[in-house]
Parts: sequence; C-alpha cells; structure tokens
Amino acid sequence: MTTTPNRENTGTATELTLARLLQERVLREAGVAGPTERVVTWCLPWEQAAAGTSSLAGVLVFAHEAQLDPGELARLCRREPAAVLVSGTPDAGRWAAVTDPVPVVSAGEHVSFREVGRLVAELALAHEAHVLRYGVTVHRALAELLYRGAGISALCHQLSRLSHCAVAVLDDRRRVLAFVQPATGTLDADELGRVLADEPPELIGASLGGHGPAVGEAEIGGATVTCVVGPIVLGGRHDGWVVLIEPASPPHPHDLAQHRVVVEQAVTIVGTEMLRVRSISEAEERARGDFVHALLHGRFGNASDLEARAAHYRFPTSATYGVLVAEGDALTTASALAREASRLTPPQGTHTLAAAIGDVLAVVYQFDLPRRAAPDAAGRMVAEFATALERDLSQRAGAPVRLAYGRPVSGAVRITGSYREARIALRLRTQLGIETACGFHELRVFAALADLAGSEQGRTFAEDLLAPLRSAGASGAELNRAVLAYLECGGNVNAAARRLHVHRNTMLYKLDRASRILHFDLREAEHQFALWLAYKLDLLARTTAEVDRELRPE
Repeated sequence: MTTTPNRENTGTATELTLARLLQERVLREAGVAGPTERVVTWCLPWEQAAAGTSSLAGVLVFAHEAQLDPGELARLCRREPAAVLVSGTPDAGRWAAVTDPVPVVSAGEHVSFREVGRLVAELALAHEAHVLRYGVTVHRALAELLYRGAGISALCHQLSRLSHCAVAVLDDRRRVLAFVQPATGTLDADELGRVLADEPPELIGASLGGHGPAVGEAEIGGATVTCVVGPIVLGGRHDGWVVLIEPASPPHPHDLAQHRVVVEQAVTIVGTEMLRVRSISEAEERARGDFVHALLHGRFGNASDLEARAAHYRFPTSATYGVLVAEGDALTTASALAREASRLTPPQGTHTLAAAIGDVLAVVYQFDLPRRAAPDAAGRMVAEFATALERDLSQRAGAPVRLAYGRPVSGAVRITGSYREARIALRLRTQLGIETACGFHELRVFAALADLAGSEQGRTFAEDLLAPLRSAGASGAELNRAVLAYLECGGNVNAAARRLHVHRNTMLYKLDRASRILHFDLREAEHQFALWLAYKLDLLARTTAEVDRELRPE
C-alpha cells in the first residue's frame, strides 16, 4: 500500500476562493497577477494588517495604491496573506515581483474596503452555512439509524449511499468490521482488509493528528484511489476508523468536501454505536462470568435454577466436564484473556465457558465422550485441550502461562470438585516446578494421598515426624533442605550434594545432624519412606488448606 497523506486545504468548490470572489459584479473588471485558487476567509484593511505580526493565511488585504511601500509590502507578504487587493492601480503586474507568490488584484478607485469586506463576509458565511446544512443532513440520516439500533453494517450502507463511495469501518486493530460499496464497485473486502492492516499505514496514522479527517491517495488492487480517513475517538478512547474510498484520483473538489463532511459526522455516530455494542457485550460477559462463578462454587438454589441458567447459555448439564485453571505474570488482565478463551473454537461437540476468578483464569470444558470410549478417554481429551489452551494463552499473553486441570466429572453439579482439584494441581505444579500442563490425576502420589492428608491421622503423622527439624531454629531450615534433597535423589549422597552445591562431606555432616535430631537413621529405607511420606502429606495438606480458604473465604 502506498499512501500520500494530505492535510493541506483542499480548495473545494464550496469554499470561497479568490477566483470565486472575482466573479462578483464589483470585481469583474479587476486585473489579477498570480494564482486565483487561494482560499479567502476574511478581509482586513492595510493599516490593520501591516500593524500585526501573526500569520495572514486566508486573509485578503485591502490597500489603496498610495499606502503601498515596496519594503512594507514585502514584509507583509512574508506572512502569507491570501491576496492583496490594491484600489486605484490599473496594472496588477506592477507589484507582482514584490508580492510573489502572493497574488495581487488591481481594482478601480470606486471599490471600497467596506464593499469588499461585506462581500467576503457574506460569501464566507454562505459557505459555512452550506457545510452546516449538509452536515445536519448527514447527521440526521445516521442518527435515525442509530436510534433504531440498526448496527454498524446499516450505518456503513447509509454512508455509502450518501457519498456514492465504498465505506469501511475498522476497529482499533485495523480489522474490517463492516464494508459496503456501490453496486458498481470493484473493490474486494479481503484485499481492502490486507491493505489497511499494512505496517505502518501512513494515511491511517496521519488521521490521529487530531485535525479532522486525513485525505490521501492509496494503492488498492493495483488502482490508485483517494481515501478520506477519520479516527473514531470518544471520551479519549480510540476505537477505530471510518474510511471512505473515492475511486477518482484526484476527485472533484466539491465531492471531496462532501466526503470530509460525511466522515466527520460518521465518526461520532459510528463510535456511539460501537460503544453501545461494547456495553452490551460487556454486560453479557459479566452475566456469563457470574454463571461460571456459580458453576465453579455450586451456588445454585436448586436443580431447576441450574437448568434454567444453563439453558440461557446453551450449556448442557448432564455431559462430561473438565475444569482448567491458569495463572502467570502475564495474566494481569485475566478478564481480557477470559474473553479470548471463550472465543477459542473448541473441537466439534464441545463447549467452553471462561471467567476470571481473582488473578486466576478458570475454564469449564464440556465434551461428549464417543461411544465405546476407552476408560482413560475423558482424561486424554481434557489433557489435549489443556495443552492447546496453555500454548494459545501464552501466545496471546506474550509470556508463559501455567495451567492445570482437575479430573473429568459427569454432571454439572460435580464441576465444583473438578475445580477444587484443578486449583490444588496448579498450586502443586508451581511448588514442584513442573514445566508442562498437568492434571490432578497425573500427580498420582498426591491424588492417592488426598484423603489421608485431610484426615486427623495424616496431619498428626506429618506434624510429629517433621516437628523436630522445624523446631531446631535457623539450622533446622538448612537441615530440612538437605534432607529433602537427599530423599528426592533417592538416598544418593553425591547427587544430593551436587543439587545443593556443597561438598559430599558437608552433606554427610548435615544428614548425620538431622538423624540425631530426628532420633532415627536416615540411611535406612523405612525411615526414608516415612519421612518422604510426611513431606508429601504436609505439602498436600498445606496446599489444600490454602485452596479451600480461597474457595470458601470466611
């Protein structure tokens, strides 16, 4: 895509130009030296114009021939007035060398400042009134559609009908939300989307300067077209662009002026419709999030309440489910990723619901088991979805995301159990440093010990066995690390020493001290197993207690 942004005054047919002013009866006999397409917005007498220092852009300076001095005239022309009208001189070219490129108009002595000033004011006001009337017409046509809630596509159709041009609405990521063109149009929507998504699109970037629509040429489909681009900004938030595509390059000035008015009016109306749609979408997402919260925490009054709310989201209540939870440093916008997770296209015959639970993303994955499925088919389906979801969320977040999941369950009322297991598995994955997505059932040891860890007997066993080391003060923590490394390395002293980056003799000394404190020999397999079991029960009990406190805060 090639673009040529243009923010210069377009010199449209509806604007007052010097050429248009010279068509009036009082100035028809006037001579002119220089360009006549310069825009005129106001008229000042020589005394007032020469006394100032600011720019004179768009100002027609009226002077009597006797007032002119070449030096002062040259200084005034450096302030770039629209033109200098000299009353009383028969030859406009006399001053052309001094004023170049500012045009000089020579008028008879009968032409007065009062007459010229009134003429400029009336014609300029007529232009403003014309623009205002056209703007009101465009605004009314669009506002009626907005009031009826017709949508962005209908607004795009109306814009195309008013301008007789192709019109596109882009979101803030330059994706085409709507595209309409006249019946005779030959533009391709996909090609247009690719062109407007180019980096960096100079024309779209220029429209964000805050000075109204940008006008420039673009190369689309091998043809040069003129684009009028207006940014959609409401309340300081940029939501996208309205792009009007005129096939003529360059277009007629009058048409271009109308296109600018159309885009200026459209950005506010289209932005309001986008805000309405976003508000509805956010309200639906909040309601969906509340439903997911209720599913995960079992907050339904009765089975009928569950059935009624599930039917609204077309969520079956008698299928098979797995709950997945994700966390990570990149999940600071868990609610945004919940929307992304909900939009993921799951395999055929499945359904997903997602919600942000604090700083954790929870996903309820519903699926139907095939007939004659293997006993572990449900677990494998959840594991495959978890792996794909973790990879996709990590890509979208731009940083690693950790994900774990609970065991599959049948019936929506059992989802709370799978969610609790997923939270425990995620906490254990973080503490154990597991690198890939894992399920509660995959942590086989912890799954087998879950009931024992929650029992009084299991807690007492772990506390009694680990208490001597924990009460040994500052040295107890160091000895505790040494014992853990020794057990995790299968009783291999050399491997444990390497893991802790200490000498073998230092490792033996620490194990000997720990044996004396524990009152049993760590070298015996039975004692190693008892201590290993105590550590696992303690870790599982602490993790389960933390998750239960989060799920059921007092």
